[in-house]
Amino acid sequence: MDFENILKQIVTLIDKYDGVVIGYIVHFCFAIIIFVVGRIIAKFISRQLKRILINRQVDPTVVKFVSALSYYAIIIMTLVAVLGQLGVQTASIVAVIGAAGLAVGLALQGSLSNFAAGVILIIFRPFKVGETVVINNQRGVIDSIQIFSTSIVTPTNEVVVIPNGQVVSANIINYSRLPERRLDLVINVGYNSDIQKVYQVLNQAVNQTSNILTTKKPIIRLDVLDASSMNFNVLVWTLNENYGALKAELLENIKNALTENNINIPYPTMDVNVTTNH
Repeated sequence: MDFENILKQIVTLIDKYDGVVIGYIVHFCFAIIIFVVGRIIAKFISRQLKRILINRQVDPTVVKFVSALSYYAIIIMTLVAVLGQLGVQTASIVAVIGAAGLAVGLALQGSLSNFAAGVILIIFRPFKVGETVVINNQRGVIDSIQIFSTSIVTPTNEVVVIPNGQVVSANIINYSRLPERRLDLVINVGYNSDIQKVYQVLNQAVNQTSNILTTKKPIIRLDVLDASSMNFNVLVWTLNENYGALKAELLENIKNALTENNINIPYPTMDVNVTTNH
């Protein structure tokens, strides 16, 4: 008899709260689905972001950090959505997360600025590892692009570390991005030199120099009549990797040609007049 009463009470409770129970079950099932889908999306975005960064030849440390950051950011948003589905008031949680983020942001303002600048460098790629650049009047080859800074190796084999915030705000000259580069030389000759003879000698020096591109015609022209010299521009094109060797060879050929043809290369002089009083 007692068993029958207990059974009746259970049936009565189920009839009374069946809507609530079913509602909780539905919300719980949706919460599980949201968490599973969110985790799948987090893994997918993290993997895709990692693949993109690797293809862009970004520093491995940056790749790991950015992919992990994206994964956990999506997981946190997923957990907030799960708690909301379970009936938890998420407004306070979001407020706490926002306040914590603001506090961390204020404490790490400079570091976060450098990190954001690093993300900009990764996205827009004004340079990559191995390219020759000038940043903040500092010339060198890009050695690494890290989370907060960029390292370059100078021609004297010194490593210079520049915060990414300064890199983004500076003028960047990239010498390696394009395959061809123009060499601009200014050659000074004396006013007693015959202009047509100078043209002939400079053309001869250019024709004797190797690694000059024939697809773009060299330009030789009188550019400035200076106080003590006539200044000629010699403009020739070459491949990027031949720039240094071409400059040295062309300068040597021009100097030898001018000397052989008795064309004067002026240099600063000073007249000193000494007067004596008796």
